[in-house]
Amino acid sequence: MTRIEYRLHAFDLASPFGFADGNMFGHLLREKLGKLAPDKRAVLIECVKRFLLPALPRRIKTVLVGTHNPIRIPDGETIDDIEDFTVGIREDQVLEVAAELASKHD
Repeated sequence: MTRIEYRLHAFDLASPFGFADGNMFGHLLREKLGKLAPDKRAVLIECVKRFLLPALPRRIKTVLVGTHNPIRIPDGETIDDIEDFTVGIREDQVLEVAAELASKHD
């Protein structure tokens, strides 16, 4: 069985087009959950909050925005010292987050 892992990169927090323009989990959610899938950007936000932010070597501020990459650092903030930080999350972890979010909207 192939183990799929997604990589959440800290540098994506500094880009309006980071995390594949906010579509990092779009294909996975369509393929595995179809019409039952929650919003792909909501899943991305939750995964970043659960897996990337707590793993960073220092705390950073983030803001939520309504277009493209939905979770970023505020304008004027920098993450130059930690931009190379990456965390891996498994496909099943992403789907677990998605299932939790979907159940909250039922």
